[in-house]
Amino acid sequence: MSRDALAPQTLLERMAWHDLRGARMTVVGLGRSGLACANALAARGADVLLHDDAPRERLAARLDALDDRVEVSCGQPFVGRAGDLVVISPGLPPHSETFRRARSLGSGLLSEVELFLRLDRARPGGHDRPLVAITGTDGKTTTTLWTAALLEAAGMEVVVGGNIGTPLVELLGGLGPRAVLVAEISAFQLHTTHSLRPRASVLTNVAEDHLDWFGGDFAAYAATKRALARHQGAGDTVIYKAGDPALLGAVPATARGVPFGLDGDAVGDAPDALWLDGTTLRLRQSGGQPVSLGDARAIGADGDRLVLGRHNIANALAAAGAALAMGAGVQAIRAGLRGLQTPPHRLEDVGLVAGVRFVNDSKATNPHAAASGVASLPADEPLVWIGGGSEKESDFGQIADIVAARAQAAVLIGATADRLDAALAGRLPVRRAADLPSAVAQAWQDAGGRGIVLLSPACASFDMFSGYAERGDVFRDAVRALRSAVQADS
Repeated sequence: MSRDALAPQTLLERMAWHDLRGARMTVVGLGRSGLACANALAARGADVLLHDDAPRERLAARLDALDDRVEVSCGQPFVGRAGDLVVISPGLPPHSETFRRARSLGSGLLSEVELFLRLDRARPGGHDRPLVAITGTDGKTTTTLWTAALLEAAGMEVVVGGNIGTPLVELLGGLGPRAVLVAEISAFQLHTTHSLRPRASVLTNVAEDHLDWFGGDFAAYAATKRALARHQGAGDTVIYKAGDPALLGAVPATARGVPFGLDGDAVGDAPDALWLDGTTLRLRQSGGQPVSLGDARAIGADGDRLVLGRHNIANALAAAGAALAMGAGVQAIRAGLRGLQTPPHRLEDVGLVAGVRFVNDSKATNPHAAASGVASLPADEPLVWIGGGSEKESDFGQIADIVAARAQAAVLIGATADRLDAALAGRLPVRRAADLPSAVAQAWQDAGGRGIVLLSPACASFDMFSGYAERGDVFRDAVRALRSAVQADS
């Protein structure tokens, strides 16, 4: 039977992943993960077509790194080859013409994550690798890094990858036999991932975000997040935010569910749970008596600064649950929690300028994350909020209410400035800025020599930047420049 005659799912299952000579594969999107996928497939003998809509001159650097055996199509609409299996970029929503075209060719669609799983299992003596997979609307990057840190504190060999920066396919061949893989997985990746079964999964929360990618369908977005755990069973653990209605039914019948929350009422009488009791982190296992994991105020105490924010206490609880599920001991968790540090762009303290503290929360790319950032800061400190960015069809009602109640002024940038301005109108002074450095200068003036200026945009960054990291870097540089200018004038 020819490959083209196989139904898509049958083709996906019947592929000889240990020997891809002659297999026809298309990779759509020449981002970092697309480059890794195309090269990995070509190295294994596949007949690979790589497509990207961008013109060749914009792709020059990545084309230079591409295996010479890969056929390239760029600078034109996607045509594709009937019967190919297609590795599709997570940036392409299902309602896009390219996605529809790839699906209509009769080929199976898979993510870079799914490709990694198939190729990794095909290694000599291959089996499912010890894997922690983490998703959620907010906190997934911090939880991923902190899970890895706690596992390392327990003496384990840990490798971090996925949506956090390093595509999983780049890790092929470099993972030791005892390595534990900790992976951040986005909803975009989960949409075309078919066989993921983590030993431990973490669902940090589900809130309104990326609805443009899901055609405005929150239910579809939530279902995709829950799909992280759908293949888990006996011996597997699902760590999930207690009381989140979008996570109801996320734990398969035979898997162990471990809720985490910021109070005991949220987790109820679950036999396995983690929660905040006053200022103490509590753990209950197998219905036994709760034990302490330490004081929440000591999270990060052994590092450069204490960790800010109640939402980061939730992230620490989730990470502790994942580490425990992978075999870390309670003593190692206690010690590891004291060494945690907030990643860049997540409530990152970038310093003082003449009495005003600047905090970089550029990772807050949706209103829910920004609301957590605003709420996490000391209530007795005056606050000026910098918000705005590219449009994701989000509802700004919640963040507007929180900013209006908490901040003394707001400075808006980006494509969403008009909608945010309308939501905040008449509730506090609102300024506009043409760019982020101008917003930093304006916010410093509005602060009046005291309090905090918080960049927590509630929006994506793609109207002005390549991503939240560049936005945070620009913010940090603008604060340094402002400090130098103020010191020069004093």
